[in-house]
Amino acid sequence: MDWIATAVTVLSSFLLAKKRQAGWIFSGIACLLWMGYGIWVVNSIPIVILNIILLTNSYRGFHNWKKGEIL
Repeated sequence: MDWIATAVTVLSSFLLAKKRQAGWIFSGIACLLWMGYGIWVVNSIPIVILNIILLTNSYRGFHNWKKGEIL
């Protein structure tokens, strides 16, 4: 599961570097995968908390991108 989450994270980073809005969607998917990993594989609450924050950031990034907002 961690290898899949890593691959999706790298894909999201690549897409965002190419200025593709889909990068935010893949970032959100990666966060969900990392949360699953944190809960079911390593039982790590900090991983889950971090990815909740990052998932929120991905949601904001996706919607702000649609509006054309920079911040």
